[in-house]
Amino acid sequence: MSIGLEKTDQQYSQLTDQGEESSILISTQDPITLYNKVIKVYNVDDNKVNGIALNYMIPSKVVQFIHNYLRNYLGMFVFLLILLLLPFINLLFYIMLFTAWARLRQNQSIFQQNLSKVMDPFANMIENSELCEMMKKNYVIFDMEIKENEGLHFSNQVKEMIKNRSNGNNKIKYTVYHQILKEQFFGYPDSRIIYLKWILVSTLIIAVQIILVIIYFSKI
Repeated sequence: MSIGLEKTDQQYSQLTDQGEESSILISTQDPITLYNKVIKVYNVDDNKVNGIALNYMIPSKVVQFIHNYLRNYLGMFVFLLILLLLPFINLLFYIMLFTAWARLRQNQSIFQQNLSKVMDPFANMIENSELCEMMKKNYVIFDMEIKENEGLHFSNQVKEMIKNRSNGNNKIKYTVYHQILKEQFFGYPDSRIIYLKWILVSTLIIAVQIILVIIYFSKI
C-alpha cells in the first residue's frame, strides 16, 4: 500500500463512531424508523440549516410488524396465505394493515411540515456514496484537523466548502452521507402508496370471501 493510501486510512480512522445507527446500507427497518434516523443525523448542530431543528415522526409498532411481512417476497406470500386461507385471522391483519396506513398518513403531515421548514436537509452535508460504502455506513461524521482534510478524496470545491465552515478554527466537523439516506427522507410518501395497494388487495380478497360465504349460506 502506498504512503498516500496509508495516510488516508489513518484519517478515516478518526471518524466519530456512530454505532449501529449509521451501519444500515441494507436495512429492513420500517419507513418511519428510517425517516427518524435521518432526522437524528440532520438535528446535529453542524448539519442544521439556519439552525432549524426538524420534528421526529410518531413511531408505530403496528407499522413495524406489518413491514416485516411486506418487505420481502416470502413475507408477502405468507401474508397472502393468511388472507386467503384464514378468514377470521385475515380480518385482524386487515385492521392492522389499515391502522398502519393511517399512522403513515398521520406522519405525512410531519413530513410536509419539515419540508416547509427546510427544503434541503442535506445542504450542510456532503454526499459521497463511495466513501460510505467503503465504511459500510449510511453516513459518517468527520472530526479532524483542517490540514488533515486535504488528504481525503473530495473535490476541491467540497474541500473549500468544508474549510469555509471552520470559522477560523483548526478543527472541523462535518457529515458525509450515502444517497440512500436522502432516499429514506424524500421517499417517505412512497410508503403510503405501497400500503394503500395492499389495503386494496386485502379488501378485494375479503370481499370475495364474504360473497362466497353469503352464497354458501343462501343455498343451505
